[in-house]
Amino acid sequence: MSFLTQHPAFWLALAFLALLAANLYVFLTRNWEESLYPVDYARLNYALDVPTIRQWKIEGSQQMRLEVAWNKQPASWQLFIDGQAAQILPGNALSIPLAGAQYTGATAEPLGKFEHRYKLRPLPDGTGPDLDFTIVAITADYYRTRGMHFPADVCLIYTDIPAGKYRRHPVSYWVDDYHYLGAETLREVDRVVRHEIGVRDTDDTFTRMDKVMRYQRTKLANAGGVPKDAFRWMNPWEMFQEMAAGTGKGWCTQNAQIFTFLANRAGIPTRFVFGANTVDNKLLYNGHSWAECWVKEQGRWAHVDPTHTLIAIQDKKGQVLNTADLMHLNEHETYEGVTARIMKDWHWKELPAAASAALGVAVNVPYGLVNVLPRTHLNRQAIIKYRRPPNVEDTRDVYSMLLMSRTFTWTNFQRYLYKPTLAYSKLPTDGVSTYVLRQSLFLGLVVTAVLWVAALR
Repeated sequence: MSFLTQHPAFWLALAFLALLAANLYVFLTRNWEESLYPVDYARLNYALDVPTIRQWKIEGSQQMRLEVAWNKQPASWQLFIDGQAAQILPGNALSIPLAGAQYTGATAEPLGKFEHRYKLRPLPDGTGPDLDFTIVAITADYYRTRGMHFPADVCLIYTDIPAGKYRRHPVSYWVDDYHYLGAETLREVDRVVRHEIGVRDTDDTFTRMDKVMRYQRTKLANAGGVPKDAFRWMNPWEMFQEMAAGTGKGWCTQNAQIFTFLANRAGIPTRFVFGANTVDNKLLYNGHSWAECWVKEQGRWAHVDPTHTLIAIQDKKGQVLNTADLMHLNEHETYEGVTARIMKDWHWKELPAAASAALGVAVNVPYGLVNVLPRTHLNRQAIIKYRRPPNVEDTRDVYSMLLMSRTFTWTNFQRYLYKPTLAYSKLPTDGVSTYVLRQSLFLGLVVTAVLWVAALR
């Protein structure tokens, strides 16, 4: 009988120690910014709070069925065809006619001879936005009579509605409720929001964003500087109090964390976003932190930079732009008609476009005048990372921080092993293979430990 079969516990112990060493090596030598998982633009920016189309499906020769992705269930939908009210559809059966006869009473149109504009309005009015699209039908015979074999009739769908079977998240997926701060602290913060920041129930999203930005920038006017290590594990309310009292300084990260916290308590769903691309923790292509606010009036995420009082950036139609939008816009410097909502504070005192504005008052200026930082950090190398709650920092090389806060420790364990930060980039990343390696090593460690304990009995 071999030594291996006689002493399995010995070999399992060696395997356990080897896997433990491998896990520690991967953890301690990891790149600080590599706990990310690449996902598409749609998953990050098309929230489940706004209706999109999961699937279109032709049923028979005269019907098109729509499967809507939405976290609401309207009682019914009003269908309009070419501007005319056609019929009321039940909320769970969006099947629309592919012929004019079904709403005009005229002779049925052949499938290949119509082009119609459709609008679906959720009822009662005000439930949500309309869904607008145009359908043009082309029969297979159209191609065949012109010398091209085509296997089936097709419908061309023209629409701006995001469509497809991609993953969608509700806005709440990104929003930290900060329960770990305790009920007493949150009551105090809510008092500040109401009585010092001045947020009212009747305020729209832009008004709330203005008020939070004004309050934070006024309170932290002299708080810019290098943060101390404790700010990595400290919660944003403690950071804010120290920075406001002059006992602490903060970079963009601390400003963005504090804004995200105050904005969420002010009723603005807000997520923490940062852009970084590092190599061996020594070479940095870029690095900055900001936030994105959900503007419910538009159903869109808005890029917000509290460090430089960029409250929102809007295109020529007045639609707010998210960070990924800005990355593409900045690459081609397509700024015509794009405006930025700013406050003339420490950064923009000399800006001619804001010369007549009072300090702390939000004004709209051409975006090209204030995009120095976005243009620098949202370049082709950028990896934009969207932090999921809780909104705490990542551990770096000061590992004693893991002993300071249970929330900090548990969150970092989750991010490292199975709950990565979602990211968007123009370049490929190693996010998928990174997590396969981490999870494989950790699973091997657990399995070996279980077998070792069993062998000792």
